[in-house]
Amino acid sequence: MGIVDHAKNIAELIKKYNDVELYQKIIDLSYEIFELKEDNLKLKEKIKTLEEEKKINEKMVYESPFYWLKDGENKDGPYCQKCYDDKKKLSRLQDNKNGYWECLVCKSVVAGPSYRSPN
Repeated sequence: MGIVDHAKNIAELIKKYNDVELYQKIIDLSYEIFELKEDNLKLKEKIKTLEEEKKINEKMVYESPFYWLKDGENKDGPYCQKCYDDKKKLSRLQDNKNGYWECLVCKSVVAGPSYRSPN
């Protein structure tokens, strides 16, 4: 039985004794407990999100002009430098097959290592 259930049980007992003021205080306490439980859940979700972001940050490697997600020998990407630097967002770059890579999120275009200037 949780703390909210205990508060409800106490409220029911007080209601039987016709103490309206005490009953109202217990009801108010129940609402406060409920709000604290909601806040606690939100904080746990925020912690989980921050831990996931930390794991990603530890695996991100910048090799000009791209970011790569490295896990041991595995390398995933490339990812947009602008999106990651500005918002920590992993936006996969699209290969335009001419040495240019494009981010469909921020519309950045980057010349990759295989790009050769036409002469």
